[in-house]
Parts: sequence; structure tokens; C-alpha cells
Amino acid sequence: MTSGTKIRNLMRLLDASDAPVWAIDPAGKLVYLSAATARWLGLDVERLLQRRAVAGSPVSNDPLDLLAATLSPPPGLKHRGTASLRVQPAGDAKHRIDPIDVRFVRIGSGESGLTIAIGGRFSDRVPDEEIADAAIVRQQLDAWRKKHASIATVATAGVSSSAKRMRARIQVAANVRTHLGFFAPAGASCESIALRVHQQSAPREPIAIVDGPLMDPELLDASIVPVVNQLANSADSKATILVRGLDEMPLDAQRHLVQLICSYNDRLRLIGLCSDQSNLDASACEGSLANVGDREMVIGLKSPQRQIDAALADLLASLTVNIEPLASRVEDIPLLAAALVDTHHAARDGVGERLSRAAIDALVTYPWPNDFEELDAAMRHAVRNATRESIGPENFPLAIRSFRPGDSLARRKVQSVSLDEMLESFELKMIKSAVEISDGNRAAAARLLGITRSRLLRRLDAVQTESSTPPPRPRKSSSPSDGESA
Repeated sequence: MTSGTKIRNLMRLLDASDAPVWAIDPAGKLVYLSAATARWLGLDVERLLQRRAVAGSPVSNDPLDLLAATLSPPPGLKHRGTASLRVQPAGDAKHRIDPIDVRFVRIGSGESGLTIAIGGRFSDRVPDEEIADAAIVRQQLDAWRKKHASIATVATAGVSSSAKRMRARIQVAANVRTHLGFFAPAGASCESIALRVHQQSAPREPIAIVDGPLMDPELLDASIVPVVNQLANSADSKATILVRGLDEMPLDAQRHLVQLICSYNDRLRLIGLCSDQSNLDASACEGSLANVGDREMVIGLKSPQRQIDAALADLLASLTVNIEPLASRVEDIPLLAAALVDTHHAARDGVGERLSRAAIDALVTYPWPNDFEELDAAMRHAVRNATRESIGPENFPLAIRSFRPGDSLARRKVQSVSLDEMLESFELKMIKSAVEISDGNRAAAARLLGITRSRLLRRLDAVQTESSTPPPRPRKSSSPSDGESA
């Protein structure tokens, strides 16, 4: 009997069984699914062949890719050789697939190992506690991916009330094309979330990305020329501007941005990325405006460099998404970390594929000063440095594995010293001194300092927002050389 005949006989026997059976090759791709599997899933299983059944593997917009990923084995299979998991395949509202218990068996070792999955009832499951914990997290991740497939960036995972509120807002934003304000701490992966929302709410709509702190009106115009030209060439076209650090954007650039948006009515949309909203003062949190001058009204933040023009704030009020720091979402950290480990393991960054209990304990006690991006980098480091499937605290970067909760007070003392604030204070002192030396002549003071007059005026405006004392009044001069009009 030839080998081909043997394989066909084996496949007929498997297809005759009422138990779902499927096979995963060493590369993690589905290479066989039985007839019972087709009946269980309710589709032609030929369409699933050669799709990846690896937890955390990149999922396209094709629902079949998501379905294939949910057929993956639980963590620890390479080490144990056999494991069981209750599998809940990804379906949709019209076609719900019932979960079943599945026994995964690994045949062979190393990179050539083949995985066979058999559905049924197994009463001999006695996994160790860490494997059971990893399986529970895997089920939570599968449920999250299934429910939020369209906006499922890893940064949105979590079980806390904060994570649920964030996802609810993101889901609304993904279904409505409107101006959006994102408030998030540095390192929260806010831009990737905003871009995913843009792709869902306005597919194929061009987007211009600008760095707010670097902008002035002229540079802003130059940065968005492509989208503005498209709007000018067609009355039906639409475009989006995404501004990083919107609350650090100079006020003159903010006002020019408002004029641009208003000139194109609803055709030009704004997505603003701002600092953590906990930095907003009480009036700003309530959505009110603070009058800080006779000419303009802005929403002020604790830092004098962070402020939002009132007209711009009205646009962002259409819909805001708040992303709280990881330090206040401790219950989300195990799920986020497990999702990141899945992602980096699926990308074949290393052999680590699950977190030990000691590793999770270390993660939830660390304060994560650089938020989600630091967690992502730490999990990539851990997957690469692990020598076995289970990741321990020793595989983490030094800052995490050496952290002790008592260190937080010293860390806060160091972080309370802001280099930017010290430099700004020194700059303001020099400007005030130059204005006094120049007898109130601002143009002369700017020449003395080697800066432009407009920059000097912006810094003096910042002083006005902090103090009720007006800046020195410029003296009248009959000589054009005084340069007040320069």
C-alpha cells in the first residue's frame, strides 16, 4: 500500500468520526480539518487551510483569520506535549459557534513538531496552576478579540471599568466621522488607536499628521498642503488632520487651525492628541472656559506650556476619549502583558509564550512611568530572553526586576524636577532682564537676546497668564531706530 493510500484511509477514518479534529503544522498553519470540524464551525473548512492558528498572530480584516487564530493551542504545549482547552471559535451575530473542550497533542519535538487537536470530553485534565492561569487569560483575550475585532489594538485590552469606558468611546468614534480629542499620558500608544479609529470611521480618507509643538501658522500650512489641495480641487472630498501634542501647539497656530477647519465646514476633520486629562484644571474638566485675558479665552492646564484655544476646545468637545495610565489600571496589566507576549511570540521573537505567577506579580507592582510603550518593550525583551516557555521576573529588563515598591518615593522626588520647567524659568528671567535693560523696548530686547520679536512676545504672553502684573509698557520713541515697529 502506497503512502498516499495510507493517508487517504486515515483521513476517511477521521472524517467518519463525530469528533472535530484538526492539525497544525510546525509553522502554525492549519493543514487539515475534519468533516466534523466543518459541521461544528458551519462552513467549508477548505477556506481555513493555510491560515495561521497561533495565539496573538496578526489578524487581518478577514473574519476567517480571526476564526483560525481561535483554534490555536494553549500556552505550554511545547513543554508538556499535551494540554486541554475550552475553545470558543470566533463567530458573528448571525452564526454563533458553541464552545467545546479540545485536547491538543504535540507530535515530534523542536521546530518540526506537529499539533493535533481533538474535540470531546476529557475528565483527566489536571493542568498545573500556571497553565490553568494562562488558559484563562487566553480565553479572555479570545473573547476581547472577538468582540472588538475592528478596533482590537492590544492597547485597548483590559477588564477594568476604565478600559470598558475607553472601548465604548472608541467604538462610538469608529462609527461616527466627527472631530475627536484623545487625552492620554505619554507612551499610551494613543496615536495607533487614533489611526485605527480613523481607518474605521473614514476609510480611504486622506490624513495629514503634524507635530503640534513644532507648528506655527506658516509651517502648519506647508505641512497640510496635500489634503488642503484635495479639498480645494473637489467640493465632495474630505480629509483629516491628526495633531500630535495639540495642547502644546502655539496658540497662534491653534487659531489658524480653527480658521482652516471652519473654512471647509465639515469636510476637514480634526483628531487631536493631548496630554493626560488629569493635568487639566477643575474648570477644564467640567468643560468650562477660563478667561485669562482681554483678547482670548483658552482652556488652561497646570503646565503653562499646555493650553487649548477655546474655539478649538469646542471642536474637540464633539467626542473625547480618555486613556488612563497603567498605574491606575493595575487589573488590566496581566491581560495586556499576556496579549503582548502572544504578539511577540507569534512574531517568533523568542520561545517565551506565557507569564509565570511571579512575573505577573512583578508587573503589577511596577509603576510604568512610560506606560504602554514601556510594557510592550518589556514583553518583547522578556520573550527574547526567556530560555523556556514560561517567562519569569529574571527575563524582564533591569528596571522592572530590580524595582521595589519602596522605591516609588525616591522616584517621585527625581521626577518632580522638570528640566523643561527649569529652562523655561531661566528663559523668562533673561527676557524680563533684557526688557528692563532696553527700557521697555521689546524689539531692542529681542535683538539683545538674539531672538525674534514674535518669540519674545509669546513668552511675555505666557508671563501674563501666570501673573496679574502687566508686562512693562513700551516707552514712546520719536526715533525709528528704537525699532518698536520693526
